[in-house]
Amino acid sequence: MILIIGGAAQGKLDYVLQKTGYAPDQVARTPEEAKTLPVFDGVEEWPDLDEEELLSANPGVILICDEVGCGVVPVDPAQRAWREQVGRLCCRLAKRAERVERIFCGLPMTLKGDSLSWN
Repeated sequence: MILIIGGAAQGKLDYVLQKTGYAPDQVARTPEEAKTLPVFDGVEEWPDLDEEELLSANPGVILICDEVGCGVVPVDPAQRAWREQVGRLCCRLAKRAERVERIFCGLPMTLKGDSLSWN
């Protein structure tokens, strides 16, 4: 599994499609679709994702998640809880991932894995 993180509108999906050659119709938007498609974009919308189930079904999936923990802390307790859940999910996924990259202004930064090859 590969984890791609970065802020909103930083070019994460474009980067993945360019690196892999996958088409937009090969991108999952829900955990159910992600069991069979090679890329799952929008992981932050599913903070209660059952990563065990997903990774058992699709161990080579590329997960794309917006960073949500930066900036002003929300006043709304539900928003704070959501950010906390997404952050913890990303920590668990990063620990399991073969590769983790952060995309900032369209530029990749390798956080984990070989920076020279993309499998």
